[in-house]
Amino acid sequence: MDIKIESRNVGMTPRWKTEIENRVAALETDSIQITHARVTLTKNAHHKKGADNAEALVLLTVPKRHTVTARKEAKTFEEAIRHAFQAVETEIKKMHEKRVAKDTSKVEPAILDVTSEEVPDEKMAQGI
Repeated sequence: MDIKIESRNVGMTPRWKTEIENRVAALETDSIQITHARVTLTKNAHHKKGADNAEALVLLTVPKRHTVTARKEAKTFEEAIRHAFQAVETEIKKMHEKRVAKDTSKVEPAILDVTSEEVPDEKMAQGI
């Protein structure tokens, strides 16, 4: 897995970097393999008048050319990172559920093991 972590207009702290790496690793499961992850932290005080000027952008690429993206703003970068990864986790769960549902719909229905000879004979014996 390729992880790229960058920051704009703010210095990257080791704490943020380890938190991001841990959260990306936690998202990867046996059914969902992440091929590429890019996380960008941006402090944008110039355009923002309010207190929410910390932004986290998480972009994940999974096989079959699927990308999952979340952009969240908060007062602190810790909150923005947490909210962005929660949104990405929700999207990955939805993707996994769709894959499971699609795989189960492809499975052929089970064939019942009922011999056709027994049923007509019983009906004939009853006079039906």
